[in-house]
Amino acid sequence: MNELTNKAWPIVRLLLIPYLCLLFLLVYPIQYYMDAPGGLAEVENLIEIDYNQEKVAQGSISTTYIIVVNRPSFFQFIVGYFSPYTTIAALTGSYADYTNEERSQISYWDKYTSVDASLIVAFLAAQIDNPDITISYVEKVLVYSKASYLSNYQSIAFGDEFIKVEGDNGTVTVVSEIANNTLLSNAYDFTFKNSNNEMYTVTLTKDATTNKFGITFRASYFVDKELTFPSYRVVNSNIGGPSGGLLQTLAIYNMLVKEDITQGLKIAGTGTIGYDGSVGYIGGVKQKIATAYMNKVDVFFIPSLDSNYYYDNYVEAIRACEELGINPDGWVIPIATFADALDYLQGLGE
Repeated sequence: MNELTNKAWPIVRLLLIPYLCLLFLLVYPIQYYMDAPGGLAEVENLIEIDYNQEKVAQGSISTTYIIVVNRPSFFQFIVGYFSPYTTIAALTGSYADYTNEERSQISYWDKYTSVDASLIVAFLAAQIDNPDITISYVEKVLVYSKASYLSNYQSIAFGDEFIKVEGDNGTVTVVSEIANNTLLSNAYDFTFKNSNNEMYTVTLTKDATTNKFGITFRASYFVDKELTFPSYRVVNSNIGGPSGGLLQTLAIYNMLVKEDITQGLKIAGTGTIGYDGSVGYIGGVKQKIATAYMNKVDVFFIPSLDSNYYYDNYVEAIRACEELGINPDGWVIPIATFADALDYLQGLGE
């Protein structure tokens, strides 16, 4: 019996090789990302405002999310490649170095800062007609990206707050002054505050090739809930990224004012929100157009920039409609600011 087994085993191994190779190809992750259609998320289910409780909106305002697969398996890649609704592209730059977990962390902080930006813009707009509405916020400088050569890489997390650096001329607390105050040495002590409000100090060393520390920061404003009226609550969700900014702002504004800006319509869209009310560029346009169309959206707002900008989401949206055989007339609406979207909706009511 043992002799028979010993003779058969080489044959079994030979037969198993192509199956094992196929299995490897099916599950092995590759350096690409895939965007696929997702769904709609009503903002009222994600951000709750303790105000105007008697008001019931006749329509709805929703953000549009897509499904992003980072480093898909070969099988997922093949399936996505033949789908007209899926976009596939190679991971490049810093994103090629980040793990999937790190990309999720970045997405979380993009969402977190986007919500506070939406609250600020909406509260300030509603405050014009109702001085009882108040909002207070503070600026923080957060870690936004990390190069692979960053020393003490694991000690610093995305979203940690920059506090100071001990530079050539003493303590430096302003990011724009770091470069001019770190010229005499290759290593400096940086102090940060993590998400648990714990301060820590690490030594960062300049990279020999780039002569840089390998870390970038971004200033964001955060709402002080104790000094803001009315109170609000943000519900945890798995939706990340900053592209819901415009629709979040519209929905929050609608919760604060007496009028119902929805006009009984199913409103969706996409676009980041700036503190000045500007609406910024986003990705995944094709998938968001398909998602909105399949969900029978009445109004879909899309960022449109002037000719001085290279990217224009509205142009991409029209191109996506042509590819998917969708008529954009009357429901794909280009806007550049929060005020543009608000004027459009209020104009429908008139």
